[in-house]
Formats: sequence, C-alpha cells, structure tokens
Amino acid sequence: MIERGAIVVRGIKFQASHGASAEERRHTRGFEVDLDIEARDPIAKGGQTDRLADTVDYLELCTLVIRVGTESTCHLVEKVATRILDAVCARHPTAHVSVEVRKIDPPCPGAPRYCGVRIAGGPLVTTP
Repeated sequence: MIERGAIVVRGIKFQASHGASAEERRHTRGFEVDLDIEARDPIAKGGQTDRLADTVDYLELCTLVIRVGTESTCHLVEKVATRILDAVCARHPTAHVSVEVRKIDPPCPGAPRYCGVRIAGGPLVTTP
C-alpha cells in the first residue's frame, strides 16, 4: 500500500516579461518551473485503477503553470512562484505542493544560467 508519493514535473517552459526593471518587462525571456505534488490518495488510487481520472494529470498541471506564468506580468519571481503555488493548491487542496521557478539567463553580473525561487505550501501528507 502506498503511504506517500509525489507527482513530479520538471522543466515546464514558457516565455514571459517578468522582471524588477522596466527594461526587463519590455522583453520576454525564458522561465522554467518544477513541481512536486505530494498527495497520497490520488497517487494510490491511480496506481490501483490505472485511470488518469484517478490521479494528478501532468497535462493539466503543465497547462495551468503556463497559463498562470504568462497571463500577467510580475516584478518578482517570488510573485510568479506564489501565483503558481496558489493555483495548483486550489486545484489540489489536499496536496502539499512545491514550486521552483527559474528565470533563464537573467541580466546579472557573472552571467548566471538562471536565478530562481522555491516555495511550498498546502497540507503535508501524513500516514493514516
């Protein structure tokens, strides 16, 4: 019997105009998102029935992340991550959700490959 599990989605990509400066917000740049959705019941049920309707749908998650990440402009990556976390938690209220958002090739000294933020929220999965 499954006591704990996670749906994991890595590297969801989209283009958006998020940025602290007006110059950053004038142009789009790449963003990537990683999700972990810890939820005992949907994962266990899907593992038993082999039905998509009984688990967390990856396609739905990716579509939701892209919609939230591109529907409006934010100044901070923290705000983008919070909006994605809120949307995923609203769709899966019993899950514990972790979101990492990365801004690809940010305009920073030293030319980092990305800068990002990781946040989490929602109920923690506990064993019965």
